[in-house]
This record gives sequence, C-alpha cells and structure tokens, in this order.
Amino acid sequence: MIDECSDFHGLFGLPDQGVRAICTTRWHRPASGRIRSKNDQDFNLAAHVGDDPRRVLSNPALLLRRFNLPAEPVWLDQVHGRNIHKVVVPKKSASLPVADGATTRLHHQVLAVLTADCLPLVLATLDGAQVAAVHVGWRGLASGIIRAAVDCFNGAPLAAWIGPGIGPCHFEVGPELKENFAADLFSANPVSNRLFLDLPQAAERDLTTAGVSKIKTSGLCTVCSIEDFYSYRQEGKTGRFATLVWREAV
Repeated sequence: MIDECSDFHGLFGLPDQGVRAICTTRWHRPASGRIRSKNDQDFNLAAHVGDDPRRVLSNPALLLRRFNLPAEPVWLDQVHGRNIHKVVVPKKSASLPVADGATTRLHHQVLAVLTADCLPLVLATLDGAQVAAVHVGWRGLASGIIRAAVDCFNGAPLAAWIGPGIGPCHFEVGPELKENFAADLFSANPVSNRLFLDLPQAAERDLTTAGVSKIKTSGLCTVCSIEDFYSYRQEGKTGRFATLVWREAV
C-alpha cells in the first residue's frame, strides 16, 4: 500500500472530504504489516495475464478484507482508449465495462484501474463530491483520455494524483511517437539513439491544460521499483497492481 495515498485529500493540504484512495503493490502485506516470506508476493489482481487462476481469484477477496473496502470495486475491461464509465447506480454488471476510467458521485462505490507501467490516475473534486480512477498509457494520452476524464466533472475544481508508472529513465519508444507528443517530452540515448518518453510529465501537462491546478505525482518508476510493482516492460508476462478510490459518507 502506498501510505501517502490512503488519504487522498491529505496529499494536497485540503480538508478531509471523505475521499480515500489506495495503490496496492505486488506484495500481500498481512494485517500486521509484516511480510512473512516470498509467498506473500504475487498480489496480482488481473485475471487475464496467465497467472494461477486459483490465486488470482482469491486476491480480490483478500483485497476487500485487507483494506476494509466498503464495496467490491468496479473493475474495467481496459483497452487503451478514452472512454470513461459513469457509475450512477450501485449495480453490479454481468460483464466488465469497456473503458479506461470510471467516475462516480456515489458514496462507498469503489472504482479501480489495473496497471503495470501505465499510469494510474486519481481525480477528485476539491469538495469530495465526485471521484474518478483512470488508466493512462501513451495510447490513452494520445487519444485524449485525460481531457475526457476531466470533462466528466463539468468544470468543478479538481485535485489529481499520478501513481507509479514507467519513468522517462526506462520508457524507450520509437520515433513514430514524436507525432503524438511535444518534442521536449523526449530524451535521447546517445549510445542507441533511441528515444525515452516522459509519460508522467505528459500526463501532468495534459492535466494542467485541462484546468487541473492541484497535481501530485508519486515519483515512483515501476521498473526502478520492480521489487514492489509489476512492470510489463521489464518482465513481459506479469501481474497488475490496482489503484482504487471511493467516497466515504461524512
């Protein structure tokens, strides 16, 4: 768990408006907080990556108990697009919504995104009346997912938290991405002549452009922090960690 994100509004020096957020790691930390052994690793929450199905199916239930979630999260079928699912009634769907973000004004409705190098983004109005969780990869950024997410708040002032994702130190990309992002978001490797994209900075810039003034980033790279987070770029076939947000009744 990323402790700094357990009280979302506390990140920005704002009054507690009942917004809670959690970012898991690849470790199952028992209630005592003490990791017993390597068996506590593998807190993978994605069922589509070829992991042991028995363990994967047990992890969401463990997530609810470990963090005392008020409800089962709304999971998404993430497709690297720009669709934001609006949760307006506390009703569980038979199938996962095809979207890369979700937003709600409901109390105790947990929203979730899964990542392993892409950026998890949490948004909340400053009065805590609405929240969103968004999966942000380079394709989503290029298609305008941050603008789509911010637009769901109808101009309300927002705070944003950008969670752990691949950093500019490791996000090597091809020259074809130059048409999608500003030139100063790239750096070049003088040896390989390959480009590195600053994904967190690109997301922060889109948030600023969309009118979000209170922005904080975790500063954590999933590749540099491979012991704690899953990284698709580093590991190939790997799990996913979750970022969750919800509103508590205050």
